[in-house]
Amino acid sequence: MSEIGEQVEADLPLPRRQVFSPPPVGQRKNPSLMSSLDHAADGLVYAVRRERNLKIHFVMAVTALLLCLGLDLNALQLLCVAFAIVLVIITELINTAIETMINLMTTAHHPLAKVTKDVSAGAVLVASINALVVAYLVLLPPLMQMLNRSESVVLRVQKHPGHAVALAIALILVAVLVGKAVGHRGTFTKGGLVSGHAALAFGAATAIVLITRQPLVAGLALLMSALVAHSRVEAGIHHWREVALGALCGTTLSLVVFYLFQVLGY
Repeated sequence: MSEIGEQVEADLPLPRRQVFSPPPVGQRKNPSLMSSLDHAADGLVYAVRRERNLKIHFVMAVTALLLCLGLDLNALQLLCVAFAIVLVIITELINTAIETMINLMTTAHHPLAKVTKDVSAGAVLVASINALVVAYLVLLPPLMQMLNRSESVVLRVQKHPGHAVALAIALILVAVLVGKAVGHRGTFTKGGLVSGHAALAFGAATAIVLITRQPLVAGLALLMSALVAHSRVEAGIHHWREVALGALCGTTLSLVVFYLFQVLGY
């Protein structure tokens, strides 16, 4: 540590909140894999719920992914875009964790705490600039070519139904995440305003119905999604209203995606 930092620490001692000592190593319990995933999803929901910038990043990420579906990008270009999006979100999550830890440790303004928050925010800024550079170099040229050729995004996605399915699932996951954050209760995989399991099940069933257009397959898909919804109510994880809202969300988003990318293409 530099002499200036030592002097600041000596002049302004850092007020600390109550610190809880961790239990001995032998008494610690290793969480299960599902429990660890649930805690990680809880952290993501908390960050989206509390941080305005993260909401903006998610909206821009979804917009970029929608744009990628209509552009003629190779695997390397898609990888660059995906890496830039993930890097911004990761740095924003780390920034949120650092700010939360600083707020836990001190109740007063401290120069070193400010420096810590500023540096972590600077990391987000660098990642965001990198994302803009990637968008300019990777997305802009094919976008201009597509506009010059008057090529329809609908027709492009219509040739590949898998793209529409991937888009529908991504939008459903984002909608469930927003619903959990707005509802201020439940976790990403359990409870909350919207049943994520029901949303994904009915969204997938709707996609299967629209792609196969076979009554038997459609009936089986809808039956499986209904069983998923019933299991969430039967287990007491969700109320029937939350399951119904999830089913409505998944079905609606799938219908909208396939209507825009398939029906309008004919």
